[in-house]
Amino acid sequence: MREEITFDFSGSFSGAYRDIPLRTSESIDAVGVEEGATRYSPGGATELGGYGAPGTFGVTRVDNRLRIVWHYAATNERRTFVVSYRFLGLAVAYDDVVDVNLRVWGDQWPTGLADLNATMELPATTELSPSYRVWGSPSWVRGVVTRRPNRALLRAALIPAHQFVELRVVFPRTMLSSTAGAQVRGGNGLEEIVGQERASQRSYEHDRQRIDDAKRHIGRTTLYLLLLGLGPALALIGYVGRIYGRERKTGYDREYEQAPPSDVEPALVPPLLRQGTQPGSNEFTATLFDLIRRGRYKATPVTTERSLWGGLRHEDVADLQVTRGDESVELTSFERPVVMVIDSVVGDEGERLSEFRERIELHRDANSVRFTNFKKDVASAIDGRKWYLGGGRYVLATAGVALGAVGALLLWIGIEGFRAAAPRWGDVVMIALGGCAVANAAMLLLATRATRLWRRRSTAGQTEAERWEAFRRYLTDFPRLREAPPATLELWERYLVYGIAFGIAERVLQGAHLHMPQDLHEQSTIYWITPTGDLGSGPTALAIGDLSSGFGSALAPPSSAGSGGFGGGFSGGGGGGGGGGGGGAW
Repeated sequence: MREEITFDFSGSFSGAYRDIPLRTSESIDAVGVEEGATRYSPGGATELGGYGAPGTFGVTRVDNRLRIVWHYAATNERRTFVVSYRFLGLAVAYDDVVDVNLRVWGDQWPTGLADLNATMELPATTELSPSYRVWGSPSWVRGVVTRRPNRALLRAALIPAHQFVELRVVFPRTMLSSTAGAQVRGGNGLEEIVGQERASQRSYEHDRQRIDDAKRHIGRTTLYLLLLGLGPALALIGYVGRIYGRERKTGYDREYEQAPPSDVEPALVPPLLRQGTQPGSNEFTATLFDLIRRGRYKATPVTTERSLWGGLRHEDVADLQVTRGDESVELTSFERPVVMVIDSVVGDEGERLSEFRERIELHRDANSVRFTNFKKDVASAIDGRKWYLGGGRYVLATAGVALGAVGALLLWIGIEGFRAAAPRWGDVVMIALGGCAVANAAMLLLATRATRLWRRRSTAGQTEAERWEAFRRYLTDFPRLREAPPATLELWERYLVYGIAFGIAERVLQGAHLHMPQDLHEQSTIYWITPTGDLGSGPTALAIGDLSSGFGSALAPPSSAGSGGFGGGFSGGGGGGGGGGGGGAW
């Protein structure tokens, strides 16, 4: 072997190397390096990037390849080096022919090559017969091969980085005087070799035809990809929704519940009805009013002057002065963060409810943390009641992770083997299937966020939800119902507390305006009289919806900033040649 490698140096360089892969039964000896009339001396350093005396070279074995390193001094110039060696075990001698399949340019070179010329000298002159054949590969490299009586020629141009080029020459066994240095295999080899090259060419052409067909019928291809990329996930989501997400009937058939069906706290009921665990500002506000109802805080009706039209007009609106009450009232875990927020607002002197929002915003960082703790504690309380069965989530998550892993593996295999110049159908299919698997995995993992798909209520939870839903319907329809109104103040106040939690406080106030006796109202700490004397109507600073939304914004975290093998063009995919490898310089 004799390689003439020309480097165009831009800058200062002092070393270069060649890595040559070695397969089983292959070895290399008699290594030499020359430059013009200068023969480099052996014994040079073999460390890449290291320093060695100019004019020296070294040889070392690195894993399954031989490394040749030589040293020089070059600055902004063109230099041609000749690397020579004897390659033992590359040629394969059959009974009829000798097969020399050599990778004359390896896929480890990090740079492209403008021009490649390779010549193989035959042992003797021979006729251009069917037993003397030449192939160049792979097909997607721009190149030609030529047979001559005494040599085989290959020329290729514009070879991209990391692209190998092979020259395969088959000639009659009778041309050899000795098989020393060659692998000897019994039987004839020509027919098998020709079959390999033809199969390689057919495979390349078949791959190209299938890819072209997929591109020509883009609609069909897109449909297949959509079916593969969405179909399995949708089918599994549908199955999980049917088995794990569909609520079971309990036999409950009442339209209305005229009183709260149980003692479940107002912060827990709305999440139960929407099959969730996270409360919001309505639940926070309802908890505040429930604490007032239970005596933890005292509320005294007052009036507040409100400015209108840029100060041109003023009016008195109803308000509540909130102060601390009985601090021995037993609190749940999720009520404690609410108490911490309200205590920081009312202090020792108390505060009007209309001022709560601004006072909360003064300590937004601390109060947003308390609000977050309130939501977490509500979620924990709901989990503790075992209202939900969520086995479907694990099915979706497990399938999503498994499909993601399979998709990543398929993508890695497809991308690793992908040839941009001549894609193989198998690599394209691997990449497509990998992408579809990842798409299915992403959809399944996103589906785990849609709790109604994979979670349903337990029997106890469903029964509780149906009764509370009937109570919510009653509060919604209450103003127009002709049924007997509540007779006790406690029930009226619980109506308002749960109405706030449901977001229908105005409907409850309307019903109270129509049906609540005046003497009960005068005893209440959470209903109020407007300056006009009407119950829950007229101008008021206590519009519950505004109050809840104000709490929500105030408690939010602050924002942050070939032709038959006789000669001609390249054919087949190649890939079976020995040698090759790559190299570089520093």
